[in-house]
Amino acid sequence: MGISYVYFALSGNNFDPDIVTKKLGIIPTQVMKKGRPIGNSGKKLSFSSWEWRAEKIDNLFVNKLVEEVVNRLFEKIDLINELKKEFQLSSILEVVLYIDANEEISTPVIGHDLKTIEFLYKTNTETDVDIYRFNSRD
Repeated sequence: MGISYVYFALSGNNFDPDIVTKKLGIIPTQVMKKGRPIGNSGKKLSFSSWEWRAEKIDNLFVNKLVEEVVNRLFEKIDLINELKKEFQLSSILEVVLYIDANEEISTPVIGHDLKTIEFLYKTNTETDVDIYRFNSRD
């Protein structure tokens, strides 16, 4: 079974994720720095990113994960916008769902409450949903 998760990320070409951590006062769950090797491919990462993630094995109420991320960052809207402007960053709210193809299992619920919509609007943040299937019977 996959673990569904939701994350907010700031990405850009010329910034240090450590500065974002310091200014937001939030320890990220992941950072990637431009120039870092990508596995054994011989290629290097062409951007930097800062990410904060919420995850849960029970993936029925994914909207709760979205709310957890937004609640963690909502009071930081002005700081997020300052960072985006200063370092020319983009932002995304990514939802990664693992859906059980077993017909005996319920499918996840996802939606955005008004606070989430306000956060997305005020920070000019895009959303994306990636869906992966698995079968718990296998």
